Amino acid sequence: LLSRLSSPRLRVPGERASLASIAESQPSPPAPAPAVPTAAPAANPNASLLDNAEQAENTLLTLLGKDTDSLISYRGGPAKELVAYAHRWLKLVGEEFRDEVTEGLLKRPRGIECTISVLGPVKDSSRGAQWLTVKIKENKSEDEEAAPDPTAMHMLWLSAEFGVVFYISGYQPDRRGDKFRAITFDAEALRHGRAVPPRDLPRVKARCVELASSSTTLQRVHALCSIGKLDPVLAAALTSPEAAPAAAHSPWAPLDEKSLLPSVQKQLSRLNPGQRAALCGLDGAVTVVQGPPGTGKSSFITAACLSRVPAGSRILACTATNKAIDSLVAKLEAAGLTQMLCVGSRRAMGEASCRYLMSSVLARDGFVAAAETAIEQHSANVRRIEAELRELPVPDAALLKAGGGKSGGGGGGG
Repeated sequence: LLSRLSSPRLRVPGERASLASIAESQPSPPAPAPAVPTAAPAANPNASLLDNAEQAENTLLTLLGKDTDSLISYRGGPAKELVAYAHRWLKLVGEEFRDEVTEGLLKRPRGIECTISVLGPVKDSSRGAQWLTVKIKENKSEDEEAAPDPTAMHMLWLSAEFGVVFYISGYQPDRRGDKFRAITFDAEALRHGRAVPPRDLPRVKARCVELASSSTTLQRVHALCSIGKLDPVLAAALTSPEAAPAAAHSPWAPLDEKSLLPSVQKQLSRLNPGQRAALCGLDGAVTVVQGPPGTGKSSFITAACLSRVPAGSRILACTATNKAIDSLVAKLEAAGLTQMLCVGSRRAMGEASCRYLMSSVLARDGFVAAAETAIEQHSANVRRIEAELRELPVPDAALLKAGGGKSGGGGGGG
């Protein structure tokens, strides 16, 4: 389980290897915050933040306001060490989300477009939520690999014309047209780190562009706020590596550099001491390697795939961004691994990833190409026969009637 969130330490079973050799300039982590009681949890603790509009709004405002410690509810349930662990990660989740929003506001994003009309305020909303109509601009390009166009839910939309950012948190079907619930922000203030409502809302249709999605962020927050439900063994591994039991059988292949291909040996020679320590330390069924952005996690993953994964095994690699998966695919390809399949939208993925989309892989497969040629030839033959049938003269109706008479005696009838 490889995380892209920042952490100043690398943790592997049986050994603690510092990431200072990977990123010497990274600051030390703050001292764990004390676990103090906060607001009571929701009535249904299993409900997702994505399913409760008001909770999603409050959580988003908390993330934008940098007060992530208040998201954890601690009433003697989770251990203090787990709450402190969650506090640190919530802070990093908030920083990443704010950076994404700020970067989008600075660069004027070019993504999915929509038009938004403000209908009026939501009754009894403590955050000044509004009802909207949203019409997403249809994508005319054909992209068989792409998932269906995303809904407007839990997206931040920027109207550059009116200087307003809409966060859509809820949805309500209506016979006269579906309505969406949203809270609004002043775009210029948000660019400077202040989440405040705009002075005025658009009175006409506002053309908007996708600024950011909060779905993944809210799911991470929900998971961290539910940290008290963790299996005790996993909780102990997260907070006290020494307490984690050693794996009875390691799923990883032993590292034998002499038996590796020259291209793989070259890949391993590029690892720094911190990356090599993580590679050698892979032992348990679940291993967490943490490193700040730009510290070589993709290179480490490539080395692990090529040298520690048993032959014949399958690998599933997931990342939070298309850029990260494209970097990993490019490194694996350069190391000689070409049996890959990427899943995603062609219009959003990088050049290396697009080479391994299903359509690209099938286009290079000789058997599939031969089958497609045979199908096309068969279809052409069917079209030719149908055209010839249409050219045949229509039989005379009287002749058909005569020929359809009773047969008898000496075999009369046509």
